[in-house]
Amino acid sequence: MRLTEHVRLVGSGAAGFDLTDPLDCHVYLIQGGRSAALVDAGAGRDVAAILRNMDPPLPEYLLLTHAHADHAGGAAGLAERIPGLRVMAASPAAGWIAKGDERMISLERARTGGTYPCDYQFPPCPTVVPITDGTRIDLGGVVLSAIATPGHADGHTCYLLETPRYQALFSGDCVFTGGRISLQNLHDCRVPEYARSLSRLATLDIDALFPGHHEISLSRAQRHLTAAHDLFTRGFLPPSTT
Repeated sequence: MRLTEHVRLVGSGAAGFDLTDPLDCHVYLIQGGRSAALVDAGAGRDVAAILRNMDPPLPEYLLLTHAHADHAGGAAGLAERIPGLRVMAASPAAGWIAKGDERMISLERARTGGTYPCDYQFPPCPTVVPITDGTRIDLGGVVLSAIATPGHADGHTCYLLETPRYQALFSGDCVFTGGRISLQNLHDCRVPEYARSLSRLATLDIDALFPGHHEISLSRAQRHLTAAHDLFTRGFLPPSTT
């Protein structure tokens, strides 16, 4: 599903457009003049479906927003099937993904609560390497920049896409359309850090918002970031998607 001249949606589950496995988050393919990158990997139960939605050349990078299974569970499978794929995530999420640490990514709790089936397992992806705040990846004519945005989860990272014609934010589970956020009763979901992350995002000037689930905004997208930040500034919590 082509969204812009540089961005395609190649995966999406039940909380989106039902393109691939129901557990998958939105999986985006960003194509530059020289190389391509994926943002997030889905849950990993049907990596082949995501691959079928890609046109060559295959991506060189896989940039993970955080370690939750619906976003990072497919990293190992994609790394096995795409030669030379460079898998990147921020610390401490990178370490949890590399080890397949189901306790630290809160998968044990999610299975107990019925979010994932009892037989779902998170495969470790030992090739993942840390990405740091401010890292810029030039794909040829378009650039992706990592923005540290903890709050929903430790190590959560958004990615800013800069093109000659527009700017877009791949926001993972940090912020959604309408200024919604995702608060969960998990060990690394932290409200003060969330507020600081949204304050940082409010300084951007984006045209499009590509979140990890639900609706996508293709124009005037800064209003969604502003709405979430304004509620935090006034001492309220923005509405949560969960």
